[in-house]
Amino acid sequence: MSAEEESDEKLVSLDEFKEEFADYFSDVMMEKMEPDLESFTPKEAVDKYFQNRNLKPSTESTQRSSLYNFFVPWCDDVADITDINQLDGNALADYRVWRRDESSERVDKLSPKAEQTQQKITRGFIKYCESWDAVKPGLHEYVIIPKLDDEDEVKEEVLNSTTAKDILAWLRKYEYASVEHIVWLLLSSCGARVGGIHSLDVEDFVRDDEGAYLKFRHRPKTETTLKNERKGERDTDIPIDVAKVLEDYVNDVREEVTDDYGREPLLSTESGRMAKSTIRNYVYKWTRPCSIGQECPYGKNPTECLAARQNNHAHKCPESLSCHPVRKGYITAELEAGVPKEILSERCDVSERIMEKHYDHRTEQAKMKARRLALRMAREKKDGYGE
Repeated sequence: MSAEEESDEKLVSLDEFKEEFADYFSDVMMEKMEPDLESFTPKEAVDKYFQNRNLKPSTESTQRSSLYNFFVPWCDDVADITDINQLDGNALADYRVWRRDESSERVDKLSPKAEQTQQKITRGFIKYCESWDAVKPGLHEYVIIPKLDDEDEVKEEVLNSTTAKDILAWLRKYEYASVEHIVWLLLSSCGARVGGIHSLDVEDFVRDDEGAYLKFRHRPKTETTLKNERKGERDTDIPIDVAKVLEDYVNDVREEVTDDYGREPLLSTESGRMAKSTIRNYVYKWTRPCSIGQECPYGKNPTECLAARQNNHAHKCPESLSCHPVRKGYITAELEAGVPKEILSERCDVSERIMEKHYDHRTEQAKMKARRLALRMAREKKDGYGE
């Protein structure tokens, strides 16, 4: 070997040594920079998350459903993650796909809006885990939040007027003035949220010489709240025929109990004020076609279908709906009837901007007909512009 070749070999060896030393130094520094991770099972981490959060009841309910009903079971049964610090970007990507495509028993695939909501909950949870050194720093950035198109932002599920009338007719005939009948009358006659009708007391149902109305009040100290708090308080007129059924319910059917604060809830059970989850279950129950004597669109035999046989599984029926589509259906029907948005805004405690984006499901033709009707009604009292 020549002196020149020997010199080149030494240079190569020196370069290799530098590279190996740099890799070693980098590994050591990374170990020093990364904190020792605390050990939590997935459920323990979720428990601690809620112990350290002060969320609105409705928000907490949504997040509990996401994390306890889906994230924890996925860790336990699908990913075999026994310690939360085993999570990495690859695992979080797998969870997103599983949650979107495989987890739901009601739909084949989560809608883009639902997927976005689930990912936001997961990301917030992971970020809190970082603050306890339970997962690697910056891991929440691997939870990708999907961007939505305008049409994806609006969930199209709406209980149409025809179906709502079919359900109410069935309840009036076979369940007259029962608490389930009353739940449906309250939701479908004034477009209220679940929290609104849950908050009503017997004294909030008022009859006077001019008709009947409901008083929606925000009472957080006694555990009944409105979404928009004091701003959501209002008196809401109800039809006389609805008021008559309500009177029969209060006088003859209602469980005469008080809640933990001595109040008389309008929607009551033997143990006190009806839970919001029970209200929701009554909506799932009666939006199943088979529950009102209609054929199953999927050709299933109700005696063999779990969603038909057991009311606590009613939400698994692909045709069943939650409470929000009832509210959407009510607002859409009132808009089609020509009721001005400003009136519905106050009646239903929703801004006109939100109403237009999320609740107004009318076609352009339906909007034109509503404007025509409103103009005709106005001109019955006064001549139109230029006439």
